Amino acid sequence: MNRFELPQTLRRSSKEVQEVFATAHESAVKRLGEGEEAQRAAYGVLKESYELETDHWVPKQG
Repeated sequence: MNRFELPQTLRRSSKEVQEVFATAHESAVKRLGEGEEAQRAAYGVLKESYELETDHWVPKQG
């Protein structure tokens, strides 16, 4: 997944966030196939360590 395929909130986020999402998405696609389920699974992984702050993702505090 290249940077321009990412949703806007992820494009505005750090490279680290983008890499976490892309890796999680790639893994989910292998398990679930392309589509909304893989997207949701990748967001689930991202939400474990990051939270959406207005228009970009930031590390969770504490």
